[in-house]
Order: sequence, then structure tokens, then C-alpha cells
Amino acid sequence: MELRQLKTFHVVAECLNLTKAAEILRYSQPTITLQIQALERDIGHTLLNRVGKRTFLTPTGKLLKKHTDKLFQNLEELEQDLRRLEKPNGKLIVAAPEFYCSYYLSQLLSIYLNLHPQVQMKLLCYNSKETIKLVEANQADIGIVAGKCNRPGIEEILIDQEDLVLVAHPQMVKSRSASELFQVYPFITYDLEGVIKECLDEIQCKPASTIECGSEEAIKRAVLSQTGIALISDVIIEEEVKQGSLQILHRFPKRLLTHLIYPKDQREFSTVSSFIDVVLDVWPTFRV
Repeated sequence: MELRQLKTFHVVAECLNLTKAAEILRYSQPTITLQIQALERDIGHTLLNRVGKRTFLTPTGKLLKKHTDKLFQNLEELEQDLRRLEKPNGKLIVAAPEFYCSYYLSQLLSIYLNLHPQVQMKLLCYNSKETIKLVEANQADIGIVAGKCNRPGIEEILIDQEDLVLVAHPQMVKSRSASELFQVYPFITYDLEGVIKECLDEIQCKPASTIECGSEEAIKRAVLSQTGIALISDVIIEEEVKQGSLQILHRFPKRLLTHLIYPKDQREFSTVSSFIDVVLDVWPTFRV
């Protein structure tokens, strides 16, 4: 069986009309007939039946079409993947927490699209846990997350390290110690695991109550409204500390690591690799 003959059969089987198939393939009808006959000889079975002016697939024809559907779908996907290796194109989905989307990725996307205007960008705002799930499920090509990923099949690149601080509104602090504040006000966080738990253990503080928020920005806004206290990256509250609207209670030696994550099998695709290159080049300039 030749691929050319299978392609001819596939088009004929799709439209069941030799005239229309000839237009699509840009062959003459006799050429199509000869190719179908040659394929039938190779297989040893008739593929098409004609009743009057109508064309029908035989049982063997139906079986062969089932396989050519898969064959040409795979070939189309192969061609798309090969094109992705040549130059950045198509859609690129990036997921990250709200803070990264607002402060970093809006600039990064602008720089990237100036270099590769043919790429269609989609930015998703989710917290770090949800971002990891999206990348793991191949619903996002690249993610930016706070902390580590530690998922099989996902590559992570360290792109930043941020100081972690315990903060509260100045009106809440007065003369209270951190441990007293934990008994009076809820601890606002997005989880009580990993580096956050380690920091709380370090200062020997256990929250009497907690409020879970979906993003770092939501946590900051809650602290500004005197809802509670929080452990957060110093970068996120830098301006508020300068203005005196938030007060740092404790600065931890443990740093919050920011990672870029992506499926390991995607790095060779130029759309993904070119975006990673831009992140690695540009991200350090945000701290200058």
C-alpha cells in the first residue's frame, strides 16, 4: 500500500463522490479510479460499491477508513509538531498567581509578543497549587509558581528568591507580640503546608483561626483591611511598608523560591523554549 493511494481512498471515503474527490485532490477521475483499483489489488478486497450514481463503502472500505482516519490525524499532528519546532507559532498558555500576572507577566508578554507576534498568548490567573495542576494536566504550557513543584514529568527552573515576612496593619499591632496577634486575629494564608508551616514553627506560633485566600493579592488586601495577619513575600507588600500602611513583624531567613514550570516533553518546542528564554533574560531586571 502506498501512502498516496491511501490518501486518495481517504478523501473518496470522506465525500463518497468521485467528482468532488477529484476537485479536492486535483486529480482526474480516471486517476482516482486507477489508484483505488491498485489499492484494492494490494488489499485483496473491494473497497467501494456503486449503485446508480451513488458510491458506498464496502465492509472492508469501512474498516480501512477507520484506520486512515487515525493515520491522517496522526500525520497532521506530526506536521503541526514539526512546525512548532521551526519557529514560535500557535497558542501559548501561561498560568500564574495574580501577583505575578499583574506585576511581571504583563510586561513579559509584551516583550515576548514584540519578538514573536505570530504567537497567540493566553494568561490564566490561578494560585500556585492550581497552576501546578493546570500544567500537570496539559491545560497550561508554562506556569510561574511560588515554592517548589515536585511533580513527575514537570521541569522546574528557579527564577527568583523572595524574603518572607510576617505582616499586619499598624493599628492591629500596637504593643502586641506576634504570638499574641495569632491569638487575637486570624492568620490569612493560601495553605498551612511547606515553607509557611516551617516559618510558623520557627517562631513557635500556631494560629487560633485561619482564613484561606486564593491569591497573594487577596491576602494583602485582607491584611490592609485589618482582617488578620499574614506571612507573605516582601516584594508583594514593598510599597505598603514604605507608605506605613503595613508593618513587618518578623523577617524569616527562609526564602520563598519562585519557579517556572513546564512539562518536560515540551521544552523542545520553540514556542515554549523561546518564552522560557525571555523569562530568564528579563525576570532578573525586575529587581534592579
